[in-house]
Amino acid sequence: MQGVVPHPEIAPLLQKGFVALASDCDEPEEQVELLAGHLEDAYMLPFVIFAGPDGRFLDGMSGAVNPLSFKRRLEKLSAGPSA
Repeated sequence: MQGVVPHPEIAPLLQKGFVALASDCDEPEEQVELLAGHLEDAYMLPFVIFAGPDGRFLDGMSGAVNPLSFKRRLEKLSAGPSA
């Protein structure tokens, strides 16, 4: 994620409509553990979890993150449920 988040096509999308949080994988917060439970095949770090303002799981991924697919996911989530 260190190379993806500051990417010039990613950073503006994140700043526009997302709040990024980090959690210690050795001692995750209870809510983070609950959200991570929604990730299918979550075997590799990092875990990326998207949750709504109400804390509801929206989407997520695990393992190496490709900037292009991450950008598409951000755009889809920004567009709302009909996208």
